[in-house]
Order: sequence, then C-alpha cells, then structure tokens
Amino acid sequence: MRMYSIHRSNIKSRTAFTLIELLVVVAIIAMLISILLPTLSTVRAQGAAVKCKANLHVIGIGLVMYNQQNDDYIVPSYNLPWAPGSTTNYTGGPEQPLDGWGAILDRDGFIASNQRAANTIFYCPRTVDVEGMETGQTGDDPRKPRGWTDWPLKFTTVGGDSSPKVATTIPELGFNKIIRVSYWINAYNPIGNQPLNIPALDQHYTASIALGPDQQPEEFFLQPRKLQHAAPFKFIVVSDGIYMGRQAVTRLGDTNSRIGYRHPGMSILEGAANIVLADGHVETLMGNEFPRALGSTDPPELIQEKMKENYRGPTIYNDPYKVFEPYE
Repeated sequence: MRMYSIHRSNIKSRTAFTLIELLVVVAIIAMLISILLPTLSTVRAQGAAVKCKANLHVIGIGLVMYNQQNDDYIVPSYNLPWAPGSTTNYTGGPEQPLDGWGAILDRDGFIASNQRAANTIFYCPRTVDVEGMETGQTGDDPRKPRGWTDWPLKFTTVGGDSSPKVATTIPELGFNKIIRVSYWINAYNPIGNQPLNIPALDQHYTASIALGPDQQPEEFFLQPRKLQHAAPFKFIVVSDGIYMGRQAVTRLGDTNSRIGYRHPGMSILEGAANIVLADGHVETLMGNEFPRALGSTDPPELIQEKMKENYRGPTIYNDPYKVFEPYE
C-alpha cells in the first residue's frame, strides 16, 4: 500500500480575519449603531423630560408653600427697588439689583439650590447654555427661549429692560448666591402695548413688584397680589423657558417669546413645554397648543382663536372668562 505524507506547509492556518470579513463586521457594527443611536437619543430626551417635570413639581410645591406661609400672597416675579434719593420708581441705574422669584424661593427656604449649577431644581436638563435675556429680549433666536437667566441681576447701564444685565448678589437682603433659572413665570411685566380694557394685574399669576406706572387707564405701581383663581388646576404659573411676561407670543417662532419648547413633540418642528399649574401639578403642552394672551392689535379671528385656547385647557389668565367676555 502506497502511503502519502502530508507536509506541514500544506496545512493552512486561520489565525486572522481577511480584509473582506473585517469590512463586513465593521458594516454590521455601523448598521447596529445607526439603529440604536436614535433610540438612545430618544430615551435620553425622555429621561430629561421626566427630570424637568420633577423639577417643576418641586417648584409648584414651593410656590404653594410660599402662598400658604405668606397670607396667600404670591411670590413676586421680582422686586424692583426705588431709585436711591428718588421719589419715582426704578430708573435703570446699575446700583439697583432685582432679586427674582427663584432667588426668593431659595433664600426663604422653600427650594434649596446650588449657585449657578446646571443640576438644580431651577434648571431644565435640556436647557441650551446661552444667556437668553442678556440684552432684554430673545428676538428671533430660537436658542434664547431655551436658555437661562441668572438671578439676582442688575442693569449695567441706564436704559432699563433693553440694557445688558449682569448677575449680582444682594447680601443686605439675604441673597448670597446667584441662582441660574431656566423656567418662565406667568408674570405681569407691562412691556409694550397692553389692551386697555384688560385689568392685567389681576389676570396673570404674579407681577414685577413696584414696576410702573402701569399703562392701564388708572396708572399705578405694581403691588403684591393674592391667588384668586377659581380653578387652580388650569392656571399656568411656570413653564419651560426664561424670565417672564410676553404672554401674547408663546408659540414656536414668535419674536421675543420666552417659552422654551425643549422636549420631544409630535414632530421635529414642534417640541413640547412642561408646565406647572397653580395647584402644583405638572403637564406637558405641545408647541401649537400653548395658550396666548390678547394683543392690542389682534384681529377678530385671532381673538376667537385665543379665547378657545384659554377656555378649553390650561390658561395663562386668572379669569379667562372675564377677559374674553366682551368678545363672545
């Protein structure tokens, strides 16, 4: 019988991938990453929205506790001190800092917060790192309503709301740290034209105390007010966003809107804002559902739209029926 020997060199060893096999593995990994990344991004966004709602729930409880411990008076959006040596109200000088509602709740022990931290109760996890009210308004920059405002603050030059701001402490009043806030409060802050037939001071949640004189028929300086809403479970008090006021421009794309639609919506173009109501509970509103206040130049059809918005769901008015009664 003839025997054949197999030489060791004839045995092919497979100790590594071929180039084609390696490329196939890389392609599979890339495909899996492309499938998983959107899901992971969605999960992160949803987690941030949940954290934002938790923040707002704590803020809502803090606001209710403030009311209860201050004879039903609502926390001021800020206190505007009188100009030193003046018989009129604030003149815009840099020596006059404003405290701010977040700083007040922190100072008085209703909500504890770290100084200028991005992980505090007053800071939505999806806040854009931009000073949203640096020069008084947000304009048309879509990032700014999703940014932050530091409190307390002061104007750096004479010029009022349109002048640049700078953060400051007020040790003599107990404000020893600067609170970075990325939530909007439903406050009467009479900037621009106000419809003369609406008693605006009594229609929004809070007010900028000592601002004035008001543009209503009876001029007055704004004073602290008490909660009067008959249905607090419908009354918006705080929302994703910055600063206060401008309730007539609450939609995506509106010039100088303060509402920050930071969270996933029904489409890429929409987005959603979390809100806290006067009774402390939290909801989410889509970008095309946030209620709007009346404007001084609204045509009849727009007035009817705004009336429906404030009647059917959450409202920015203390008494929407009183506001819209002349237009029914």
